[in-house]
Amino acid sequence: MTFSRNIWDLALVATLLLGSAFIWMTRATSGAVAMPLVSEPTAAQPAPLVGHPAPEFALTAVDGSQIALSDLRGQVVLINLWATWRPPCRAEMPAIQQAYERFRDQGFTVLAVNQQEDSATVVQYMHDQRLTFPALLDSDARVSVAYQARALPSSFFVDRRGIIRAVYRGPMSRGMIEGTVEQLVAENP
Repeated sequence: MTFSRNIWDLALVATLLLGSAFIWMTRATSGAVAMPLVSEPTAAQPAPLVGHPAPEFALTAVDGSQIALSDLRGQVVLINLWATWRPPCRAEMPAIQQAYERFRDQGFTVLAVNQQEDSATVVQYMHDQRLTFPALLDSDARVSVAYQARALPSSFFVDRRGIIRAVYRGPMSRGMIEGTVEQLVAENP
């Protein structure tokens, strides 16, 4: 029993020493500059958080038109960052379509911002699923970076003034989508 406990004590001390050495060797020094793996939004961009202005972007839709978020001011907008190959993204698309059909005449629109897939793949998916809201191509992931979308799907509900009012990381249920949209379209601009 004592021998076994001594081995565990020794293993704990060794782990602590090795961990401390690793931290010391990999720490940033005052002269070193850490380079991010993915470019981060600039300080001038607003935070993608509830209560903050939605970061502006303009992207090409699969039909070739240009859509800018600022052009939709006065509408309630769901910005949904997604990919066709992600099962959680695929799972929520029918509920997003239902909400779009139900509320679009009340000033609601969806911007399905696809993450780095080719136009043909997105067009085929939208056609197969009978999705009628705009699909935008974020080929260089700049919108994903600006919205700090580390998980797909990531959804941002923007009110008529351009303020983010709800953020969901991961798939949304029909109730989540419709409840949020219903509240936002009922508000006065």
